[in-house]
Amino acid sequence: MPKTEIVNDLLSERKQFILIGLTGRTGSGCTTAASILAGDQSSFPNVIDVTVDGERFFEGLDEKRFNILSNYAKENHQPFISIKVSDFITAYLLLVPTNELIDYIALWTDKRDEVAQLIQKSSILSKTLSSKSNDAIKIITNHDVKLELSKKEIEHFPKSLDRISQVTKYIKEGLNSISSDLFVTVYQDAGNKIRQYGKVAISGPEDQNAIKHLPETINRVVKGLRKHKGDKPCYIVIDAIRNPYEAKYFKDRYSAFYLVSVNAPNEDRISYLQKVHKYSLEQIKKLDSRESGYKEKKNQQDSKKALSSDLMTQNVKRCIEISDIHIFNPRKEPENHNVLASQLIWYTALMQHPGLVTPTSVERTMQFAISAKTNSGCISRQVGAVVTDQDYSVKSIGWNDVPKGQTPCNLRSYKGLKSGFDPVEYSLYERSDSTFRTVAEKKYQQIIHVEKSGRNASYCFKTVKNSIEPKENNQVHTRSLHAEENAFLQLTKYGTSGIEGGFLFTTASPCELCSKKAYQLGISKIFFVDPYPGIAIDHILTIGSKPPELVQFRGAVGKAYHQLYEPLMPCKDELEFMAQGSD
Repeated sequence: MPKTEIVNDLLSERKQFILIGLTGRTGSGCTTAASILAGDQSSFPNVIDVTVDGERFFEGLDEKRFNILSNYAKENHQPFISIKVSDFITAYLLLVPTNELIDYIALWTDKRDEVAQLIQKSSILSKTLSSKSNDAIKIITNHDVKLELSKKEIEHFPKSLDRISQVTKYIKEGLNSISSDLFVTVYQDAGNKIRQYGKVAISGPEDQNAIKHLPETINRVVKGLRKHKGDKPCYIVIDAIRNPYEAKYFKDRYSAFYLVSVNAPNEDRISYLQKVHKYSLEQIKKLDSRESGYKEKKNQQDSKKALSSDLMTQNVKRCIEISDIHIFNPRKEPENHNVLASQLIWYTALMQHPGLVTPTSVERTMQFAISAKTNSGCISRQVGAVVTDQDYSVKSIGWNDVPKGQTPCNLRSYKGLKSGFDPVEYSLYERSDSTFRTVAEKKYQQIIHVEKSGRNASYCFKTVKNSIEPKENNQVHTRSLHAEENAFLQLTKYGTSGIEGGFLFTTASPCELCSKKAYQLGISKIFFVDPYPGIAIDHILTIGSKPPELVQFRGAVGKAYHQLYEPLMPCKDELEFMAQGSD
């Protein structure tokens, strides 16, 4: 076999199958991204047309990178098949008896008669289509049926999925005509019910295996579409993943899977939801609360219930945090998708052929922060931070952890607290305060069984201390320095030359205290992946004459950083092999 064919065969593995899971808050543009990926080359913008507020989106070497990736994408374009999680939820809804479904939807609106009329018409529509889409319904909803479609069913599989999409579209238009946010509210809750009960129901016994239902459903459809494609390339985009454990399901099964978060500036997103979807501010507030994974816990019993259901609800905030690729989507011009399309072109080209270009300066530096956070001994949340000058030259790196000389929380334990009195490992307060030790012992008894599995029963001092005091969530009691704080303190050891006007990279936007320190150091830009709860953005960083600019990170990080930017072989060698094949 000629060398050029060997090289092509090695590279073709990446080209044969790509699976993208989109995530992001409602209104950020996941559905638009899916449509672009499913479209043709007409959506490919020229670099001069990719602008934000009249300024070029790609500058300097990034413009050259984009041109190389865009040229490759045009020559190797392959439309994605878009599958919607909402269609799978529709399939589950179709299994609910009509009267029960009316009762279920009526929980969110007082217009019961309009709901009844819509559901009855939807039922007629679904029955009309069901005779032609039995194979899709079977694969989507019956978890006891293995994927063994006939040749004819495989041939018509995409069409049968499309028929379910028609029902979804009809229900969506009907629900939104009743209330602008009713479709999203009903379908988000229905998704949570499927994760909790394995079906859509107002209440019922929890099924510990139900959390797997939706990802297993999607996976069966993915397999069906791959069979339909046969030997041809199969590119699939899932719109959209909103539960972090569903994302993990695909990460564990497919090396070709990428979780892509689409992030819009909050002001632009709110404006878009108000103007296009007619949402009120109150509706948006409720929507954001549902998607954040936040639950109000009124008492200890509520806390236990909330904790048990955390796995089963949507948590877009966490999905964004664990995403492989982060895409920026300005929404000031609802019909202008050039910025979004250009980034999708960038990363799909790298998925097909890794190493075509090198990472951007922003990606390279954020990757340092992502790597740094794994050093953290915090058992609540790991955060990494990097401080650079204006040329992205790294000046310091930090992660959230206890001060030097103390034992990190993940290396301490309830058992050690109970039986050990080492002053280096446990404080005088922990060793001598009877109230604290009593509360800690009760918490230890609740999780003592984890030690039987070989796990270390680590504990968070702040959590135990705050459970004693009437004021909850008191950050004063945390043992750890924040990642940004740690990075800033490194500067006091090694100097702050070049920091004025420099940049801070952090895996979570800084809290109020760290924001003030960044301001004082003269940091000009703060790049972040995950928004931190609090008022730092609206209060600390929007006042004064020279506030730092807060920038939502865009790019690839983590494992995807290496998957996309590490070439199969040196570019020179690949070109030489290809040149030999042209003789």
